[in-house]
Amino acid sequence: MNIVYGVSGEGLGHVFEALQIVVRLKEEGHAVKVLTYGDRAFDSLAAFGPTRIEGIHLQFDEDGMSLTETFSKNLRCIPFFAANWGRLSAELEAFRPDVFITAYEPFTMVASHVMGVPLVSMDNQNELLHVSPPPGIDMFAFRLVQLATCLCTFGARDYIVKSFDKPEGAVAGVHFVAPVIQRDIRALRASDGNHVLVYLTKPNAALIEVLRTIDETFIVYCHNHVGEEGNITHRAKGPSFLADLGACKAIIGTTGFSLIADAIFLKKPYFGVPLRKQFEQTYNAHYLAAAGFGAYSEAASRPELESFFANLPRYRAKLARHTLDPSEQEETLLRVLQSIDRQNASRSRVL
Repeated sequence: MNIVYGVSGEGLGHVFEALQIVVRLKEEGHAVKVLTYGDRAFDSLAAFGPTRIEGIHLQFDEDGMSLTETFSKNLRCIPFFAANWGRLSAELEAFRPDVFITAYEPFTMVASHVMGVPLVSMDNQNELLHVSPPPGIDMFAFRLVQLATCLCTFGARDYIVKSFDKPEGAVAGVHFVAPVIQRDIRALRASDGNHVLVYLTKPNAALIEVLRTIDETFIVYCHNHVGEEGNITHRAKGPSFLADLGACKAIIGTTGFSLIADAIFLKKPYFGVPLRKQFEQTYNAHYLAAAGFGAYSEAASRPELESFFANLPRYRAKLARHTLDPSEQEETLLRVLQSIDRQNASRSRVL
C-alpha cells in the first residue's frame, strides 16, 4: 500500500513513534510518504525524506501554556497552506495514496477527506474522548482538549488509541492498545544505578535549584545544555541518553506520553513535573500517581521529591506486576491496514 503518514512536530513523542512505525511499514513492503513540521521533527525523520508542512506549536509563558499566544502565533499556518495547497495536493496525487495515517497532524486529516482516501488516527489524545475527567481537573481545559482532538482526527475510519489504562467497553472502529516501544529501548538491559535521569522539555530553574539540595546524583537533559553543577550533570541529547535511561534508578521529567511509556516498560519509577495548563500532561501525571508508578507535582519541592525517593521500593513493586506489550500498537495498525486493503480491493472490483 501507499501510505501517507502525517506526524505532529509538537514535541518528539509522535516523532519517536514514527521512527519505529515507518521502519516496520517498510519492512512489510509498504511505501510511506511522511509529512511533518518543526525543525527537530523534520531532522529526526530525515532518513525517510519527509515533506515539510506547517503545524501547531504550543506556546508557553511563566504561568504555563498560553492559549492566546498559541492561537495568535499559529495563524501563520493559514498563509502557508493557502500558498502551498496546490503544490502539496499535486505531490500527494502523484503518490497515489491508499490510506492516510495521522499522528495528531490535522493537514493529513483534511487531505484524506479531500482526496476521498481512508484515514487512520493513531495517538493517545483520543483516549480523552472515552474517559471521565480525573477529580480536581480543570473542566475547561478538559473540554478544550477533547474539542481539539475531535478536530484534528475527524472522520477516521479507525482510531488506534494508545492507552496505559485501556477504558472498558467496545466502541466500533476504536482500538485501545499499549504504546509502541522503540527497538533500541526494547534492547536495553535495564538496571538500577546510582543516578536519577531528569528529562525536561522546557527549562525549569526552580526544579534545578531544588535538585541541588538533595543528596542524589542527577543527569539532566534539557535544551542541550552541557556542564557540571555539583550533584547535577547537564548533557545534550545523544547516544548517552539511552545508556543513562537504562541505568537510572528513577526518572524525573515532564509528563509526555512516550517517556512515561518507556519508563513503565523499563520498570523505572517516575516523578512527573507536568507542564502547567497542558491538560494531556496533567492527565498523564494523574495516571502515574493513581497506578502507583510514581508521583507528581507542578512545582516540585524538596519534601515531595524526598518522599518519592523514599518510596522507590513500593513503586518498583507496582511496576514489576505491570505488563506492557511493546508491539501491540504496530501489530494492530498492520491488521487495520490489511482490512483497508481488502476493502479497497473489493471496491475496485465493483467499479
